[in-house]
Amino acid sequence: MRNLYDENEARAFVNRCPDLPEELASRIYTSRLLGGQKDLVRHGGGNTSVKLKAKDVLGRDRDVLYVKASGVDLAVIGPEGFTALDLAALTRLRDLDLAPEELHNQLLLGKLQAAAADPSLDVWAHAYLRHPYVDHTHADSVLILTNQKQGPELVREALGSKAAVLPYVRPGFLLGAALAGLAEAEPEAEALVVLGHGLFTFGPDARTAYARMIGYVSRAEDFLSRWSKPIEAKPPRPDLGLTARLAQVVRGACAYLEADGRCRHFLVELRAEPDLIAASLLPEAAEFCASGALTPDHVIRTKNKWVYLDQPAADDEALQKTVRAAVRDYTDEYGRYFDRQAGRLENRPAALDPYPRVFLAAALGLFALGRTRTAARVAADLAVQTLRAKVKARDLGGFEPLPEDHVFEMEYWNLQIRKLGSALDQPLTGQAALVTGGGGAIALGVADRLLAAGAAVVLADLDPDRLEQVRQILASKWGEERLETLVFDVTDYPAAAGAVAESSRRLGGLDIVVPNAGVAEVAAIENLDPDRLDRVMAVNYKGTFNLIKASAPVFRRQGSGGNIVIISSKNVFDPGASFAAYSASKAAAHQLGKIAALELAELGVRVNLINPDAVFGDERVSSKLWDLVGPDRMRSRGLDPAGLKEYYRQRNLLKAAVLAEHVGNAVVFFASDLTPTTGATLPVDGGVPGAFPR
Repeated sequence: MRNLYDENEARAFVNRCPDLPEELASRIYTSRLLGGQKDLVRHGGGNTSVKLKAKDVLGRDRDVLYVKASGVDLAVIGPEGFTALDLAALTRLRDLDLAPEELHNQLLLGKLQAAAADPSLDVWAHAYLRHPYVDHTHADSVLILTNQKQGPELVREALGSKAAVLPYVRPGFLLGAALAGLAEAEPEAEALVVLGHGLFTFGPDARTAYARMIGYVSRAEDFLSRWSKPIEAKPPRPDLGLTARLAQVVRGACAYLEADGRCRHFLVELRAEPDLIAASLLPEAAEFCASGALTPDHVIRTKNKWVYLDQPAADDEALQKTVRAAVRDYTDEYGRYFDRQAGRLENRPAALDPYPRVFLAAALGLFALGRTRTAARVAADLAVQTLRAKVKARDLGGFEPLPEDHVFEMEYWNLQIRKLGSALDQPLTGQAALVTGGGGAIALGVADRLLAAGAAVVLADLDPDRLEQVRQILASKWGEERLETLVFDVTDYPAAAGAVAESSRRLGGLDIVVPNAGVAEVAAIENLDPDRLDRVMAVNYKGTFNLIKASAPVFRRQGSGGNIVIISSKNVFDPGASFAAYSASKAAAHQLGKIAALELAELGVRVNLINPDAVFGDERVSSKLWDLVGPDRMRSRGLDPAGLKEYYRQRNLLKAAVLAEHVGNAVVFFASDLTPTTGATLPVDGGVPGAFPR
């Protein structure tokens, strides 16, 4: 591992922070160096600190501990990412026997800024180690050594005499006190290793603490390189079709009903790099899944154990049977684990959901689940780290699982659970949506509202330029994390089926399907070109058919219901002259939706229809339909664009401008399962009497 410290860069960084104490500025510089090396820390892991003198509001000198706040990413940390605490107040607590709740209360009282974030869980270690600068990471190479039957001996052999070793202690106050005691007993130590938890280094300045971290991690890497043997067999390429179907079955098997009656869904993150495929085929693969986490810090993301699927069957029925049986076995064992551990406690905690977060499938790869896409990706990253570490460790003598009671304590520790936050108030959290016609105004409004409700969205269109324009608008508002795009032709069934499969490989499956792609043709029947009619029917009717047909097997494999919301048209009930192709194609798709409601009800899939009218879009994204028909309508009525919009606003009963976001709100209503409704038509038109459903 390279030491990235550069004296000139460090000095320049400090000079760019004239309002900060020099000690804190240099602390930020080396913290970012640590955070940028993924073999050291991932996803808010690791922590750093600095002790310095600062004046309080009364002008008195105080000893202050600046420690990384819980969950902050070291790679991008700034001064706001550190929580300042009264060091003397924390030090006075070292010899007291306080309950965890009171310790947390004392931390809150010790913050110098009441609104500051909670400090890292390892704040006590940073407070009680006397050194001005302290660094802590969960370095892969160190964890590989510590999680062995001969862990202490291997650590000493690899790192040398100035690295002291501590048995696993629960992070927090007890670990801080134990580390301080070890450091005092071995004053020559430059590094402290906690079995199952990682490496602490320290020094009189930021450069020394950082250099020691890199140096000792490098020693561990060099030691492992002499033991670890690479996987030599070239793995097969995964079956992409089976991969998509397995993702659908996995997320369906893990969907469950909460006490409030809501179905909780998971998104899936797939990892199928060649070395992971190769690892999935090793004789030890099942043991990798059963032997537990590298460090208890991972448990809130990945749970302690995974599910191993040995050669998943290609047949849908067999695949569902295998996966659902594996999930049942997992949840049963989780229940027994919870009862064993919770039974020891005076105050029994409420059980978390018992569903697995990681599946390793032979020849297909690693499937990680999360209630949000971020959670799924974090779980995947940590699982990949763990799997690669276990592959490297297999020649060292045997992976040593962490004690079950230690795992349980971390999984059910309130401070750990608090890290996960709460995204479940959003009605569509964990759900995956596919919206066609993604380059148009209505798709923009629909996707915007789906993202606002917590869903992950795949936007699809045949026009990559318009699609990218919409993607950029949405990404600037909601970020990139929950947004994907696909380019395909809805009139081509294999392309539609491929898009559904690709959506499943990216998100795990589908819960919400919105057939929205549409084109129009303006011509009287007498003048209508049959080929142009065929094109409109192909997009508006057959495109809807293709999407429903391709998504139905996904809903069947998942077995957790779903929603198809067809963007129909006011013209279904109230058509206009010279608009035969569009009106007839929409009417055909409308009827198709009602038949789909009849046929898919047995799967718990609801099929509903929305009839918008006069959705013009805006200056960012126009409506392709109104781009086509607007000029003719304006000429016939002697109106300009603003006048045409006003004409249609005045035409409806509510005198309302109908916006794309109104259509999106209707989609979210149906997708939220607020009412037991299927086969319904909801007008979003401000009230057009001729278009009342009948």
